[in-house]
Amino acid sequence: MSLLSVIFALIAENFISSLSEMRRFNFFFRYVSWLRAKLPTFSFQNGTVTLVIVVAGALFAVWLVSAMLGNVLGLFGFLFGIAVLIFMIGPRDLEEDVQNVRTAFENKDFEGANFHASILAAREISEPPLQLAQTVKEDILLQANSRLLGVFFWFILLGPVGAVLFRVTCLLKENQINENDIAGNFVDTMSYWNGVSDLWLRDSEEFIVVSGVGALRYAHRIEREEHEEEEVDTAGMLHALSLVKRSIIVWVVLLGLLTVTGWLV
Repeated sequence: MSLLSVIFALIAENFISSLSEMRRFNFFFRYVSWLRAKLPTFSFQNGTVTLVIVVAGALFAVWLVSAMLGNVLGLFGFLFGIAVLIFMIGPRDLEEDVQNVRTAFENKDFEGANFHASILAAREISEPPLQLAQTVKEDILLQANSRLLGVFFWFILLGPVGAVLFRVTCLLKENQINENDIAGNFVDTMSYWNGVSDLWLRDSEEFIVVSGVGALRYAHRIEREEHEEEEVDTAGMLHALSLVKRSIIVWVVLLGLLTVTGWLV
């Protein structure tokens, strides 16, 4: 069922243009604000108890609905899972955000490129063109994880509850930042890892970036950007986006193989 859910979610993502407008998550932030008001003795940013209550409340609601629908009719639970998965993707369209940055670069509108890069990365960015281009390529990899791949992984692992868990944690992280302020070449990817311990000792976002940069074989380009003048590498953004798409295909194929294996065993 996970395979079909992922496939349906990808189809919806590519053919329903209004999904981004539906994924505002304002109701979740209203819930967070309400909870913070009810628990004034805890600091939301630093209070572990409040954080656990926020996440646990959202997960319990999803689990309860999923269990109730599944007990009535399995098909209802399946459809609910697809709806949750579709809603947890994003919230914005990654390809559209990348295209906006590239268009600004091509028009020599570097202020606009910074603006669209800030939307892509969900944080304030103001950098010179060459550095900005590299930052965008790295942010494409990070956003692919938070918008798509991470959601799929946790959905496959824990169902609708897993998808909501991942999205809620991403939303809380982005909210905290705002308030307080891989299917490439495997050998090249591994060369950017310092060791197996990187899997649990390295910062997760740094780990994604260095793995993706290795897969894209950008080491020589980064060195040139540091030592000589050259044009902004907007094509590299498309390469990063293509890597994301290939990674999704690999995920789907792998999930399909696991599904078929489960049927045969």
